Amino acid sequence: MRRKQKGLKVLFNASVVLAGIKSPTGASGELIRWVKGRKMNGVISELILEEAVRHADKIGLSVEEMRAKSKSIFEISPAPGEEIVEVYKRVVIDFGDAHVLAAAVTEKCNVLVTLDKKHLLVLKGKVKGVRILSPGELISQCR
Repeated sequence: MRRKQKGLKVLFNASVVLAGIKSPTGASGELIRWVKGRKMNGVISELILEEAVRHADKIGLSVEEMRAKSKSIFEISPAPGEEIVEVYKRVVIDFGDAHVLAAAVTEKCNVLVTLDKKHLLVLKGKVKGVRILSPGELISQCR
């Protein structure tokens, strides 16, 4: 598990984890390099890790490779409690995304970074305490 650091704390959605590992030269890949270089603290929950692992084959990795890569890059937080997930089911468009917002808030992340335009990026400015951004938006704001 990665050591916590001061500064920007970012929850990575599974879409960004997968895109960043598959394409290290894209915006998601750049954010992963920032985490590795300790420019920011990258966090994923156990549920996000399992989602990334389920889709590892889509980027040509085995389950074991995806799990090992993710654990070497990110701080892995426990899955958020059911009570807080229930709160965010009232906010999200797709109930399956409630755990992502709950994890971001529970872990006191400054930013939730996602590629999910349909379900999460549409919630920008609607979730108190966490900014929801695409990888490109986060990079632009940090430069």
